[in-house]
Amino acid sequence: MSNLPRSPLKRSKYRILGLVGQGQFGHVYCAVNRQTGLLVALKSLDQQRFPTHKFLRELRFLLSLQHPNIVTCHALEHTATGRYLVMDYCEGGTLRSLMSDRQHLTLRQRLKLIIDILQGLDHAHSRGIIHCDIKPENILLNLQPTGWTARISDFGIAHLNQEGSGQGLGNTGSPAYMAPERFYGQYPLNSDLYAVGILLFELLLGHRPFSGTPGELMSAHLNCPVKFPDTMPQAWRSVILIALQKLSARRFSSAKAMLAAIREVATQEEPRTEFNLQAPVFLPKVQESSFPAPYVFQHQEALNQPVTALATQFSKAQCSLKMTSLFEVWHRIFPQDTIQNLLIRPPGCFVVTQRSLHLLPCAAPLPPILKAHLLLELPHDCVAAVEPKGRWFVTLENTRAAKLCFWKLQCGSSQSTERDSCGICEAGRAIRLTCSTLALQAMPILLPFLFALDSHHVAVVTRIPDHPQASDRLRKGCTSVEVLTRRGTQAGLLKLPVRLGQAIQTSVPYQLLATDVDHPESILLIDLKPYRLLRLGVGIVPKFLSATTWGFILADALGTILFFAKDGEFLGRVQGSAEMTAIASFGTHGIQVATWDGHQGQLYTSDLRDLQIDLLF
Repeated sequence: MSNLPRSPLKRSKYRILGLVGQGQFGHVYCAVNRQTGLLVALKSLDQQRFPTHKFLRELRFLLSLQHPNIVTCHALEHTATGRYLVMDYCEGGTLRSLMSDRQHLTLRQRLKLIIDILQGLDHAHSRGIIHCDIKPENILLNLQPTGWTARISDFGIAHLNQEGSGQGLGNTGSPAYMAPERFYGQYPLNSDLYAVGILLFELLLGHRPFSGTPGELMSAHLNCPVKFPDTMPQAWRSVILIALQKLSARRFSSAKAMLAAIREVATQEEPRTEFNLQAPVFLPKVQESSFPAPYVFQHQEALNQPVTALATQFSKAQCSLKMTSLFEVWHRIFPQDTIQNLLIRPPGCFVVTQRSLHLLPCAAPLPPILKAHLLLELPHDCVAAVEPKGRWFVTLENTRAAKLCFWKLQCGSSQSTERDSCGICEAGRAIRLTCSTLALQAMPILLPFLFALDSHHVAVVTRIPDHPQASDRLRKGCTSVEVLTRRGTQAGLLKLPVRLGQAIQTSVPYQLLATDVDHPESILLIDLKPYRLLRLGVGIVPKFLSATTWGFILADALGTILFFAKDGEFLGRVQGSAEMTAIASFGTHGIQVATWDGHQGQLYTSDLRDLQIDLLF
């Protein structure tokens, strides 16, 4: 299925970036406002399954609810292709995705999510609105510096308290989370609290109290008692048992009452559980029992200088320069410079230093002496990125008034071997550079990163300094991701509520891998199109990041190397050297590790198929 609707939004101020969710009544898209560059969620509802009167019903409910734990509706967008609710965009996905096997939340974070849901329900119930479909898929998440904030969405089958009966809505909902009375058409306010009780049980124990077919679920909700494992504390059993009473009159009378009970138990249980204010918000997804295998290598080569950058290849069609040749050129040509990056593209290997960009041309066979061509030299420190096909590159000078420049590479015939004012000529081929400049916002730039996303767009990543007048979500500082076209026009602007440490591109289009300054034992997978943020606990403090064709690799200062699939699934780990200075993959199965002990170093080459980890090729 395509990520875009069959027909694009015509004459709309929103441009759809991709599909982020779908249900029985319609689809939800990530979209960008063409004028402001800000992201929104567009909810399209099928007219046959969700006719006009139900569409207006949900719109009325949403417009009457304004609460930080409820997804806000801002406008109604009518186009030739349909009608859309314009809503807040929640980059953290759904609670269901957070509850997957890849996530290991602490008790503190689990209870925080339940508290958020109850606070949102208290607001809705105070206005006589019963949600009627509380489940993990309808709980959306915003990422916070300390964890996640839950927000209730999808009021498509919501019910007004004064309506009394279903009025033709039927027994719609999710049987796994439905209160007993819902199966025969009653809608008390605390039927939502029954669903929250199922959620609390599932978050605490990892499974729901009842399972089976819809018919079996109905019978269980109506007749079966709740069973707990012996390890479940009695205080938490009491809260869940009250929430899951078969008769609604015996349950918590309000969301506020259930909220108070959860907070009281959490306070009482704090000395005996992990629930305390200083605890981490999540546990490592890498289990402590996964003992690292030793690092096995097939080839070893001595190094007489430290190596801090290795090249990475994503495609067999790209240049296949030998790594050792790159090291030799590096040591000979760049002894005094700090290498920021080595980027292999079809023309060759681009060497990015603090103030210059060089190209090592790709040739087969390799000439006896490789020569690096100076493409550009700048008076200030800069960062640079090269377009995936190597046809142009972009530089960002790290000055107070940052300057972003696009440079086009043009190769053609020339009889001259002298450098001209706009490029270089070598052996009958000329590289000419043209430049367009964009002045960014005049502000101190912290931790600038630059990425060429595709043949038309770049991403500028900068950390925004702390500001006392910023919103609560961004007060501790955040990271700005600005997507620009080659003409310098803004295509999108993201404000990530986290402070990035390192960042690299992965082999997944429009995806970044980054470390989290405030939670060093975690990583962030940042999808820019459509926008998603996935935070994963990894149990180490990553010092080295490397992207591969099948996922990515992390390594810490102690030499522990972790392997992950593209979706963030942990694959395995090996124990390398604490003297590691760089790591990179090449091809499909290759990995190289450079070390340096202060006097000498080694370059180790390995085949991942020989390592004792669960890699699938």
